[in-house]
Amino acid sequence: MRTRLTLLLAAVVLAGCAEVPTNTAAVAPKTDAQPSEQDMAWMRTIHQGNIAEIQAGRLAQGKGSTKRIKSIGKMLVKDHTDFDVKVAQVATQLGIQLPKSISADQRDEILQLRDAIGRDFDQEFLATMTNEHMAAIAATKTEISRGSSQAVVALAKAAAPKLEQHLSVLRGAHGE
Repeated sequence: MRTRLTLLLAAVVLAGCAEVPTNTAAVAPKTDAQPSEQDMAWMRTIHQGNIAEIQAGRLAQGKGSTKRIKSIGKMLVKDHTDFDVKVAQVATQLGIQLPKSISADQRDEILQLRDAIGRDFDQEFLATMTNEHMAAIAATKTEISRGSSQAVVALAKAAAPKLEQHLSVLRGAHGE
């Protein structure tokens, strides 16, 4: 008798544990897919690009030999600082760890810019920033077409027109 009572109580307890809650209003719906390797790679790459372009823009503001180069530097600092705030917010929301510094190649480019002076600086700055923006645009197009996280893809879509605008401005300044 005692064994049957114990088994009956165990069955009741287990059945109670197996109940599925009927009120799911308090459970937050999942609105975004977990970020894929593609999403995380783009976030890291674009973040490092933002940091590098902010550094290069600051150098252009101080070392540029024309008002146009200084103005482009100011634009890059402002736009990439503003955008990187959004990148950091999305990364935090999705649990994506962003690098703390630029890549070794970007570091080398910044060092070359620091060493250049006058018109040489201007040309080196324009060439470097043009290449950086072309790479950022290519990576962004890939993210838009292959990304899985709605939040990251939306961020890439928001970035694309500004990157294109920057590239147009940089190319326009080459002829000066």
